[in-house]
Amino acid sequence: MQREEASSIGSSERRAGLRSSWALLICGILIFAAGTFFLLFSKTPAPGVELSDLLKKNPQNYTLSFGHFLDLTPESMGAFRAPLAGFSLAFLFGTFFNWRARKQGHVAGGNTALIAMMVVVLTCVHSAYATFSPILSSSVLARAINRRSKPGDLIVIDGDYASASSLNFYTGDHVFVLHQPTATLWYGSLFPDAPHVWETESSLAVLWAGSARVFMWSDQEDPKELHGAERYLLASSGGKFLFSNRADE
Repeated sequence: MQREEASSIGSSERRAGLRSSWALLICGILIFAAGTFFLLFSKTPAPGVELSDLLKKNPQNYTLSFGHFLDLTPESMGAFRAPLAGFSLAFLFGTFFNWRARKQGHVAGGNTALIAMMVVVLTCVHSAYATFSPILSSSVLARAINRRSKPGDLIVIDGDYASASSLNFYTGDHVFVLHQPTATLWYGSLFPDAPHVWETESSLAVLWAGSARVFMWSDQEDPKELHGAERYLLASSGGKFLFSNRADE
């Protein structure tokens, strides 16, 4: 870009920059068209409804990058209208003004248009991630644990560890996983010196009835492992629930 800006009008750098601006403009138009389609496809969600209630669950895709975005429905897309509109318009206007500036020989103006475009695009992406964060993260449930936890308390994940791995990050505590070794942690569980991580339904029943307080993360509002046991719902967020065998004091 610096060489292009410093080069004379009609140089190979200027011609290459203009060709690139044409290609970017075509991409910008296509992105704007796709964004407009999804805006028209979206529907306004009902007031007070959580995003997690509007998603179509596809757990088979969650090991993929951006797998949760395949859950989006017309109603859930309605929660992203503002960032989607900003994203689409930024690509359209950013690539257009970049092309026009380079066509008129103002390379610096074209670069400024691209910089402004990416500032808006990244802001919109960040906004969308903030809206989606309760689905991707268990930070709300981790904060609920941190407000209550004491030395000796236990944290159990009901399901795949990857679905609740942020509990480790936000609490800094060792966690246990219910059911047999699967997915990410399976290979490490085969080593003889692997720490105790896995619990079974019967061992959970012993822990639940014991003297220690147990926090259990689950993506089920009524987990079958706790049927018949006294339990207390401490928090919920993004389709995830935090139960305990002790009520708040």
